[in-house]
Amino acid sequence: MGNVTGAQRKHVVDDADPTTWHLERVEAIRTRYLAGNYDFGVEKEQLREIVQPVLLDEGCDTLDLVLWPRFAEYNSGSEANMLEVLGGLAVISRGTFEAKVEFAFRVFDFNDQGSLSHDEVCVMLLTMLSGTVLVTRRGNLPEDADLETHADHAFLRCGKDLTMRVDFVDLMTWFRSHIKELCEDRGFALCDSPEAFLRCFDLVGASMLKKKSKGDRW
Repeated sequence: MGNVTGAQRKHVVDDADPTTWHLERVEAIRTRYLAGNYDFGVEKEQLREIVQPVLLDEGCDTLDLVLWPRFAEYNSGSEANMLEVLGGLAVISRGTFEAKVEFAFRVFDFNDQGSLSHDEVCVMLLTMLSGTVLVTRRGNLPEDADLETHADHAFLRCGKDLTMRVDFVDLMTWFRSHIKELCEDRGFALCDSPEAFLRCFDLVGASMLKKKSKGDRW
């Protein structure tokens, strides 16, 4: 079969390692989740029904080995929050910053209005950060009150009061500038890894940041 070169190895997808997945696979998981009309909280076999068909290796038990232990363990193992699953997997998957923000926007635009309310922005931040903490097993789960402050900042930066809604351009502009500002305030330049994302919101210590590698972008 020949040797795998360094360039080829970087693009190998391992079903048991979600950090090697492309964002398109997370999108496929979301599509199956929506098509099945599941609740936000899913039981183990329901999550298996959603995820297993998008895996390349039918014999790989990604659910038992990776997803369930990480996303359900803090909740007594009874169910996983699909918003945390989608948010966490999106952050650690391979994809551009813009594509991930656009994905998050669609996930949390619950009423398909093409815009997000203040509550939806709060839920987006909470579940994406919680999902990243759970799937990476790094840091502490965020507090609602802390993230409300960031959501307030988003609306203020966009020139809107909390009763209004932000569109995708608003969210992208705020997210990009806010993450950059948070990185600068905390004294580090690298801001494209899952750990850096958590560090921006003070959920992990600076010592937990790992060295940047190509393709390791959130």
